[in-house]
Amino acid sequence: MGMYDTIWVKCPKCAEESGFQTKSGDCILGNYTLDDCPADAMVDANRHSPNTCDCGAVFKIDTATRRVVTISA
Repeated sequence: MGMYDTIWVKCPKCAEESGFQTKSGDCILGNYTLDDCPADAMVDANRHSPNTCDCGAVFKIDTATRRVVTISA
């Protein structure tokens, strides 16, 4: 099993926390928000995207702007 970091964001529809795993950066099992995530970890934030929330929203991270982008609600 490999190491990774997690970037936590809120679902754009219901605000439930959702994690995006990244394997770029230090990969020290770190937990970050969009505000404090190192730039090198942000590079691979969408490796398993999009995320689907239990409420049905589908979304990903726009790594350039560090914002959550809704694909479908």
